[in-house]
Amino acid sequence: MSYENKLMQMKKMLKKKAPETQARETAFQKPDAPEYAGRWQEAGLERIDNQFGTVFLRTVRYSPETVHGTSPLGELEEAAGVWAGSDGIHPFAEGDVRRLLFFDTETTGLKGTGSLIFMAGLLSVRDGEFVLDQYVLAGPAHETAFLYETGLWKPGFTVVTYNGKSFDWPQLKTRWTMCREHLPKLGDPDHIDLLQGTRRIWKGGLKSFSLKSIEEEILGFRREDDIPGFLAPIIYTDAVKSGSPDLLLGVLRHNEWDLLSLVTLFVRLTSLLMKGNEEPTPLPHTNIGKWFGDLKAYGRSREVLEEVTDLFFDETDEAHYHLGFLLKREGRYPDAEEAFEHAFSGKLDESMSLKALEEIAKLNEHRLGNLVKAEINCLRAIGLLEGMDRLKPKQKQRWKAAFEKRLSRIRSKREKQSGS
Repeated sequence: MSYENKLMQMKKMLKKKAPETQARETAFQKPDAPEYAGRWQEAGLERIDNQFGTVFLRTVRYSPETVHGTSPLGELEEAAGVWAGSDGIHPFAEGDVRRLLFFDTETTGLKGTGSLIFMAGLLSVRDGEFVLDQYVLAGPAHETAFLYETGLWKPGFTVVTYNGKSFDWPQLKTRWTMCREHLPKLGDPDHIDLLQGTRRIWKGGLKSFSLKSIEEEILGFRREDDIPGFLAPIIYTDAVKSGSPDLLLGVLRHNEWDLLSLVTLFVRLTSLLMKGNEEPTPLPHTNIGKWFGDLKAYGRSREVLEEVTDLFFDETDEAHYHLGFLLKREGRYPDAEEAFEHAFSGKLDESMSLKALEEIAKLNEHRLGNLVKAEINCLRAIGLLEGMDRLKPKQKQRWKAAFEKRLSRIRSKREKQSGS
């Protein structure tokens, strides 16, 4: 056979399709139940065997009259009803209490693919009572069974967490991905993260935003004989190695308190956001007014900030500051100027003080027709800049250039007015 014919035959062989290989589904090897299963059952944990292995479950039921801290759990229904009647703009707007699923996890580490979720606590309202289900991982080999049994792959719920958007749910998604070959697809439910709301409302007023601090400062709940969260991974690992669940029950109690606090915190935040002034200091309400403004709920924002300026005498400078922008937006220019004057005379930080003076100058230059007052406020700002030590040099330069440019324009306008 000639060299050319050999090449032609090889070319034909390349064109032939390779035989299709059928994907072989890997059969799931169900692990045996752990030897210590009986001891964990004797301690009060229910054993569940599904197609993927063994899971342990602790279930606790509470009546609506159960009080955690200073609030009955039953107030949750009223709180959810308040949101049902809202315009739906706020991220907490969830009207059906039956959809709320309070969720908290305990893990063997803070992050990484090697970190397992060994406990998942789920608290919801079912048939008029509060039901807490705590799923416990029987061991690393039973992870698929554990994740499946939580039912978090089912649709139709709104998850409520504390820092869950940054930690609990991403961690769940990571573990779900590791076991995705055998699990139903994990959905992307609506998510209310109470840490974000707590920070927005008490920003500048609390030193710590740990859930324990919030319980003591806001919810009126103090833990007794609580196991610190950092010990939970060590205790779980020991429980699996030794088979003894004694200390693990303390971790379950820690998780239980976390979830009960999520319920009462949701109620507390709703009360502050939707029912009016309940805090004795203006700062939380000022933060709430600003939050509604950021959500473009301008009417509600103005109502809250006006309540602050009407009800409180001191520390209302920031409320006046944010109110000034809302009044300006509504075309109430004299009222806006007055609000900015109130703000500037208070204890605003340096940047906000300069911004207040800038707004007063802008209102007088463009809306109120008082160029003299506009000029005076530019000069006030330039004078203040010299003594402002907290601003960075570049910030001071930008502010100074902006005020000098405005001042030059205002003086040009005055000259034209006097010459005409």
